[in-house]
Amino acid sequence: MQALLVFCVCLGALSVKGNILNDLNSLFTFSPETDVSPSQHQLVDSSSASSEKRTNEAQSTGQVSDTATDTQSVMGRAEAVWVELNAVLERWGGTAGKLSTILRELKEEKKRLLDQGEEQKVKKKVEEEEDEDEEDDDDEEEEEEEEEEEEEEEEEEEGKEEEGNEEEENDASNSTSTQDLPEGCQVGESRVSCKHIGLSELPVITNLEVTILELPGNNLTSIPPSGFSGLPDLEELDLSLNKLDDSSFGLSLFMNLTKLKILKLDGNDLTAVPDLPSSLEDLKINNNKINQLASHSFKGMTNLKVLELTGNMLYESSIAPWAFKPLKALKVLRLDKNRFSVIPAGLPPSIEELSLQENQIVEVQGRLLDKCAHLRVLDLSRNHLKENSFYPEAWIKLPKLETLDLSHNQMAVVPSDLPKGLRQLSLQHNHIHSIPPYSLSHLRPGLQILHLSHNLLEEYGVLGKSFRGVYQTLVELHLDNNRFERVPHNMRHFKNLKLLRLDHNRISSVPVKSVCKVKRTEDSPLTTVHLEYNYINVNKIPRAAFSCIRDSSGIILEPQTQTQGY
Repeated sequence: MQALLVFCVCLGALSVKGNILNDLNSLFTFSPETDVSPSQHQLVDSSSASSEKRTNEAQSTGQVSDTATDTQSVMGRAEAVWVELNAVLERWGGTAGKLSTILRELKEEKKRLLDQGEEQKVKKKVEEEEDEDEEDDDDEEEEEEEEEEEEEEEEEEEGKEEEGNEEEENDASNSTSTQDLPEGCQVGESRVSCKHIGLSELPVITNLEVTILELPGNNLTSIPPSGFSGLPDLEELDLSLNKLDDSSFGLSLFMNLTKLKILKLDGNDLTAVPDLPSSLEDLKINNNKINQLASHSFKGMTNLKVLELTGNMLYESSIAPWAFKPLKALKVLRLDKNRFSVIPAGLPPSIEELSLQENQIVEVQGRLLDKCAHLRVLDLSRNHLKENSFYPEAWIKLPKLETLDLSHNQMAVVPSDLPKGLRQLSLQHNHIHSIPPYSLSHLRPGLQILHLSHNLLEEYGVLGKSFRGVYQTLVELHLDNNRFERVPHNMRHFKNLKLLRLDHNRISSVPVKSVCKVKRTEDSPLTTVHLEYNYINVNKIPRAAFSCIRDSSGIILEPQTQTQGY
């Protein structure tokens, strides 16, 4: 349309020349029969052919839009006319130059339109390719998701199969272990227990995960060096109550058990401590025939915390001076039922609990406990101790000693040189007939529990000053199984006493002021009073006798010992 408009403008410009207009009219009305010069026909044919060729190429490629194709056709025809017109107008000089300029503009416009059509075609093609790529990507993502789901399902199935196989293998392993073990053995998750079934040799154990092996009460006499080689993770081993002696163990039998923590060798025929691994934390060799502890007996056992040697043949001279030195971490040492006459020397400084009950100890020397600054519990019961068996400096260097058991000895009075920090003192089953005044007054912060049962105490043996220093701190007082004929009058002076035992005595009456202070307005902390197995007429006890006790269920009066006239 633009080409036609320009063409009309050009016609208006040429209207000033009449002869030119006539020539133009002849051009627009020419036909194949018109007599045209050869040069003109060639130009027209050439232009037409060129135009038709371009049009055919554009149509054959199909790469331009319909609008661009129509424009190309119109421009081709216009170009042919202008070529012929240019030939005619060459005869008129300057006018042809103007028309040539217009023709060039028309050609440029044609080229722009063709380029625009090509751009639209390329853009459309790119969009189509992008759409195809997006569709391909979506298809690929769907395929990948399906493949991932299939892989996950396969992995789950494989995992279930593997778990099933592992369970079957474990069941098979456990069943195999059970079948290999003698009758009477029991198998747990990590425990094999064959107690008191008459074994004469070690059972075959195929389960490598066993950590606890219990073989007490059998007839084992020897163990081969490789006896526990199949149990690398063994942590606890019980070989007590067998027939093992010093020749029953190879030098490396226990040394190969690098994870062993607890070893029980009670009730055998050992005379010496065997070579043991450094991993041990708890060692029990009670009731054997051990008669000496050499300097190398506990070599390398720096992790041992509990050592029990009860019921052996040890005495003070049978222990080498440096026997306990390797035991840097030892907390508990039990040497009961041996033959000690004094506390053994060279005890580990780390020790917190020492038990020497049922020996033959007749005295306690301070120098033997000098280095035991961490000692909290000392049991010296069932020995031959008397009130004068304790050296004055015996307890000076034991600031942490809180519990002292001196029961079942031969003391006639409560010893006066007791450890200052005591909180619990056991003196039952002695021959004590009195508590000397101020015997307990030096204790700080003060005694809380005092056991004086099964002695020979009478009223005059516990005078007012006997308990001086513990009236504010004592919580439990055991005076049962003595010889009291009446309730000691100083019982009412305790401020924090909760338990009072006066049963199994010879008490016949409970006066009003014997247990409670009548004028006291606040309730007493006393919750339990034992007065059974005496000679008390319960019906004659004054109501005010137990007025300070809130709960009457804590007053134990029955049964009483029957006497004539009661």
